[in-house]
Amino acid sequence: MQCGPLPRPPRIAHHQLLLILAGTGLVALTGAFALLSPRFGYAYLVVDMPVFAAVALLVAAGLIYQTLPPLIGKASRARHTERFTLIAIIAVGVFMRLSLLASEPVLEDDYQRYLWDGGQTAHALNPYAATPQAAKSADPESSIGRLARESGEVLGRVNHPHLKTLYPPIAQAAFALAHWLGPWSLTAWRLVCLACDGAAFGLILLLLAAAGRPAAWSALYWWNPLVVKEVVNSAHMDVLLLPLVLAALLLAVRSRPLLATAALVAAAGIKIWPALLLPLIWRPLLARPVALGLAVAASAFAAGLFAWPMLAGGLDASSGLVAYAKGWTTNSALFPLIEHVFAILQAWLGLTALEPALLSRGFVGLALAVLSLVLAQRRLENAHDLMQRSAILVVALFLLMPAQFPWYYLWIAPFLPFVPLYGLLVLTATLPLYYASFHFIARDAYDVFSQKLVWLIWLPAWALLALWFARLRSQRGPVPTRS
Repeated sequence: MQCGPLPRPPRIAHHQLLLILAGTGLVALTGAFALLSPRFGYAYLVVDMPVFAAVALLVAAGLIYQTLPPLIGKASRARHTERFTLIAIIAVGVFMRLSLLASEPVLEDDYQRYLWDGGQTAHALNPYAATPQAAKSADPESSIGRLARESGEVLGRVNHPHLKTLYPPIAQAAFALAHWLGPWSLTAWRLVCLACDGAAFGLILLLLAAAGRPAAWSALYWWNPLVVKEVVNSAHMDVLLLPLVLAALLLAVRSRPLLATAALVAAAGIKIWPALLLPLIWRPLLARPVALGLAVAASAFAAGLFAWPMLAGGLDASSGLVAYAKGWTTNSALFPLIEHVFAILQAWLGLTALEPALLSRGFVGLALAVLSLVLAQRRLENAHDLMQRSAILVVALFLLMPAQFPWYYLWIAPFLPFVPLYGLLVLTATLPLYYASFHFIARDAYDVFSQKLVWLIWLPAWALLALWFARLRSQRGPVPTRS
């Protein structure tokens, strides 16, 4: 029996080879960052750490990342190699993450707080009841005293030890899970972060399919070097939010608003801001008043449950939540300008009883609440419409925040496959400049960063967003979502 010729494998196009080359460059730079990371261990002083070298590697990876949108756009049109492209995207993202799994956290120690909180929660102690400082001086035979001894070096390395934790109860449950997997183990905590990261990627693929967008756009999340750095190397807890927020949006797309509400309320039990998305989720319930009332009542009940252990611990001057809400301002260029405007208004109107910092925060909170209601006014058309409106709200939150840490970029990263605007993508290359602030702090020259370098972080993003908006107004058409 004579067999015919074997089918030829699909031909890989030029732009797909360029996409793979970009991915290879991201893997190489991530690997170099991992090799450099031991120089940031606790044995070294900050003045001796290669801060600028680490920043340069992150910025270089961010610049390579800027080349992805046109390559993805072309690759996504090659339907015959769509599966190959997706496999390559998954592989590159996995290699980037694995290379950092055993790395030393670079200029970050927030994970020490997570480990300490997880130990307390796993041992049925209220993590909001005592500061780390108080725990260190507690009776050695008390429950918290024994836990302090057991924690080894973790408790002594918690930053802001005079403040109680500010992380809500669902986050505490995740910290406790990591403690159960491996007590006081950064690797165990990283595995929890990676599980949430992988779940977020899977949900992005499902949402892209629901929105009718090619799966290749998922690379804007999965290959994002800043996301990989903050999730794996720094192990920031903000990644816990992503699968819950994305699951809520997917459930909303599938016309399951009550389940979407439950997912979003759970996300608000990690950080409060996902509650801003509730009006979008509840929009279809306007025609079902009973279901809407049930969703609102259940959300209010859950909020009370989340608040109870924090209130039991006391919202006094030692509360991390109070300290953060009142005056935490870091790495922001816009918010200090808002604060300055309110200081002028305060002096003009004679409102001496209120501080400009509180007025500014109140104004931003009110503006975001109004924006949320405005975005929910019009009926949602489809999955892409929901993702775009959600992206507008989350981006506004991120750009108006008084504290704009690089790990907060995780909030908007899952929306980049749906709104790949260069004004947002460029932050992958500029936000790593934040880490240069440690160099200047160590040399008593923080003003160089806060008054000069911080503008290099934000001006490119604001300028590109302004150009996009001007182009949008000149076209007078629907919002373009491609770069």
